[in-house]
Amino acid sequence: MRHYLQHIGIIFLNSTLWFLPLVGSPVSAQDELVDFDYWASLCNTLRRAEQFEDAIEACDKAVGLFPGDSEAWNDRGDVLFQLERFAEALVSYEQAIRQDPTNSLIQAKRCSTLVEMGQTEDAVTSCEESIEIDGDWGENTPAIAWYSRGEALENMGNVSEALESYDWATRINPSYSPGWAGRCSALSALSRYEEALTACDKAIQAGNWGLESPALAWLNRGRVLVNLAQFNEALDSYNQSLAIDPENAVAWSEQGDLLGLFGRNTESLNSQEWALKLRPNYALALAHQCAALNRLGQYEDAAAACNQAIQEGDGRWGSFGPAYGWNQRGNAFLGQLRYEEGLASINRAISLKPDYAEAWINQSVALWLLERNGDALMATRNALDLNPQSSRAWFNRGRILVTLQSYEEAVEAYRQALEGDAYVGGVPKLEDIWVNLSATLWRLGRYGEAIEAAESAIALNPELALAWYNKGLSLMSSGQSSAAIPAYETALELNPNAANTWLGLGIALRRIAEYEKAIAALQKALEFNPELDIAQTNLEAVMEAMQQQQAGE
Repeated sequence: MRHYLQHIGIIFLNSTLWFLPLVGSPVSAQDELVDFDYWASLCNTLRRAEQFEDAIEACDKAVGLFPGDSEAWNDRGDVLFQLERFAEALVSYEQAIRQDPTNSLIQAKRCSTLVEMGQTEDAVTSCEESIEIDGDWGENTPAIAWYSRGEALENMGNVSEALESYDWATRINPSYSPGWAGRCSALSALSRYEEALTACDKAIQAGNWGLESPALAWLNRGRVLVNLAQFNEALDSYNQSLAIDPENAVAWSEQGDLLGLFGRNTESLNSQEWALKLRPNYALALAHQCAALNRLGQYEDAAAACNQAIQEGDGRWGSFGPAYGWNQRGNAFLGQLRYEEGLASINRAISLKPDYAEAWINQSVALWLLERNGDALMATRNALDLNPQSSRAWFNRGRILVTLQSYEEAVEAYRQALEGDAYVGGVPKLEDIWVNLSATLWRLGRYGEAIEAAESAIALNPELALAWYNKGLSLMSSGQSSAAIPAYETALELNPNAANTWLGLGIALRRIAEYEKAIAALQKALEFNPELDIAQTNLEAVMEAMQQQQAGE
């Protein structure tokens, strides 16, 4: 009765009856119904229509009028689950189980809810109870419990056992899509990517999702394709997942991370912002936001995002755990030239996860910037022991070896970088590896190979000024000054403020006795860098040669 009186706007205070004025929409006649069947039916109907916000009001009225009805509690649990109000959903399912203790389906839903709440051990117990009871499954089968059990086990890191659970789900019901989607996830975690892709495709083709969504299979499929380095197809899968379920913060964050691999950093940042609108303290999205801001050169904002992830995040970190946040925080400090703080943060990442190759790579960068080249080289070795195909590790190793003037070893490192996991648009970019290889070959006097390497960079990115500069320098060094001039000129079209390129052009022009043009080029070099002594020396030599030429005439 108290619930009913409060609903129609009456309260009691000091034994005096007070009537509160109605505000907004008047109470409809249906709102005043004291009819359990009506509210239970409306709750169920709105649930099926996926009008969850409206459904919860009806469900609350139903269980308030008759708390002993298990179906009403079950419907209420389903609605709250869809609204991601998992703690309340759990209470509803437990109320339903009290009224109907042999209902295996509700027990399986309780298990699924516990998975979402991160209570994985309790979830496994709940799923096993539902299987052992083997009572009322409604229109479902025990496959739903085997699937949720697999989810819980996978979240606990028991991937092989999880795979067995998913396999039971698909044996019991070969058309049960969540079982195939779970199998896809577990196989991917076991690095059995081709089998995983097949499982995800079976999940999509079966189209039998029960309480789950096909967005799950598209999401898992995207993850598998990332591991197969099929990035364009992976992005298509993430987009399909988000088209089905645009409220999935995890999918937005992972899609954003993938966009970052393409160098589409503004889009990557936007995706993380969408994820954070849906889940404001999502630790992994905050760390991905930090990473995107690092790539955009917004290092102070990046550090703030990483600090928020570490200090205020919800603890959902993904496979690398909080080490990922500390690693990106280190990058943000390196970008601010705060090398010691950056190194300390990266060291923290390594202490949390010693097998984290990316952290070792970043440690090598920090140590190199601190001119601790021997330690930096050791860090790249540690990274390569963990991931021998890491182009980033090989690329950084090459740069460190150049600093140490170990040019032959640097050439080998750059060639290994080209054979590793680098791809067009990635980090490092393939063209950047070719440019560094070209410069190192030039230092060794291997000019023909240096020219070929520069041309490989140009083929990938014709607007890369440094590649044209390296080509010009190598041509000139091999005695082809006339051929070097167009390469230098192209480099200057792309970057007209490069003092060294003006210098190279000036020297090439001097060598073919184009003295007036050489003077103009060398003066440009000094305009952009007055401290460039070699330009001044060449300018004086050109002027002297020009005077001698004029005197001879």
